[in-house]
Parts: sequence; structure tokens; C-alpha cells
Amino acid sequence: MDKEMLDTFVYFVNERENVRIRRAAGTLPSWTMNQILRDYHFCNIRREDDRGTKEIRAVVKAHDLHVTQLPATYTLARLLNSAASLDVALHEGIHGLKKLRDQSGAKIFNTAYVVSTAGERIDKLDYVERLTKAVRDLDVPRTSLRKGFEALRTVSGLGSFLAGQVIADLKNDRYYDQHTTPDWYTFAVMGPGSKKGLDFIYGGGTTERNFEARISGLDLVTSGKIPSVHRQDLQNCLCEFSKYVRYQQGLPGRRRKYNAYN
Repeated sequence: MDKEMLDTFVYFVNERENVRIRRAAGTLPSWTMNQILRDYHFCNIRREDDRGTKEIRAVVKAHDLHVTQLPATYTLARLLNSAASLDVALHEGIHGLKKLRDQSGAKIFNTAYVVSTAGERIDKLDYVERLTKAVRDLDVPRTSLRKGFEALRTVSGLGSFLAGQVIADLKNDRYYDQHTTPDWYTFAVMGPGSKKGLDFIYGGGTTERNFEARISGLDLVTSGKIPSVHRQDLQNCLCEFSKYVRYQQGLPGRRRKYNAYN
């Protein structure tokens, strides 16, 4: 484990949380002296604090859905990744989104997550509808996050990362009880960003085989040094940290500027 990288990770997580706190206090726009955190966009250390998640959660709440409807609803939500599109779909179905797209050219998908049709020649909205229906027909276990995740992964086209995102929504909206679900705190799925983050800290070599050991080891050494987060949020922190190091080292990749007044 690279001690310097570990210290940088601890600093990043704490300073990103401080930015959230300072911004909530209304001290515009000097929330940090760190130029990278000031100039570029980073998600919050806890997913539930992100604006997009809050907006999606509000739409789902407004529709007063039964708990059994949540797996399909959050699958749809994360495939679209747009609260406005989700609201239309819950009111009018996929045909409502098609009508909106075709008549006004409205943006239906938020591109934070790349959703493809896996090479299949099909209208993307038809593809989304098919995946959502497949999840609706599933019995998604509520006994553990891992079992729920494995059930979602049986749906062709629903990848590991996206299934993990759906589980993260379900654990924070009634489907899984924090106090009775055994892996509520410890469950996490590796994404491309968290792999890069762990590689920076461990010196490379992160795979799906050693991901759990590495993230649990990181959890142990950072306990008490960063705000308390469950491992899905720790995974998210690693993803954002990988962007921070990339910007810091001038490595190639997409750069998303941050607008302090947006």
C-alpha cells in the first residue's frame, strides 16, 4: 500500500466532504483552497448527498410506489439517469418519452453512466423498456444485498456496475433494512473508477478477485480518518479519487469543469 497515495486519499475524502458542508452553509464560492476541487466536478462522498440521486429519490417518493415496484423503478431510473425523464416514464410509460424525444428533441438520457444496447440494433428506449420489464418479472431477494445483486445480474444487458447502482438505491429506499440486512454496510461492487482508485493506492493489480479484500483493507486503515461511509460509498470515493489523481498528475481522460453557480 502506497503511504503517500493513502494520505492523499484521506485528504481528498475529507476535503470533498468539507466542500459540501461549506457550500451548504452558503459561503460562495470559496469552499476550498484546492484548485482541483474548486475547478472540477466531483460527486459527494456519500451518494445520497448528490443532487441527481436526491432528484430521483424525490420523483419515486412522489409516485408513492409499493416497495415491490422499486427494483424495476430504480433500474429504469439509473438507465435514464434523469429525474425528469423518470417522472415522464412513470406517468406515461416509455411511449411518453418517445413522444417527448421525437416531437421536441428533448434530452432523455443523462450521460453520467454510459448505457449502450450491447451492439443490438434497437431503439435505445425500447432496450431500456425491455430491461426494466425483465427486472419487473424478477424476484429480487431482500435477505441480502449480494443476493439481490446476483438476481439483477441474471438480466441480460444489466451489467455489474449498473446492477450495483440499483442495489445502492434499494438499500436507501425501504427495500433493504439497514439493521437486519447482514451485508448492508459491507457490500460493494467494483467499477472502472474504483479499480483505478485502488490501483493508485495499492500500486496496481486490482481485479474482481481481490477487490473485496482490498476495499475492506482500505476500510480498516482509513477508519476514523475519514467520515463514516458504507463500502458502496467508499467505492464511490475511490472512483472520484481516481479522477483527482488523474487531474493532479496531468493524465489523459475526460475533464468535467465545475460551475460554482450551477
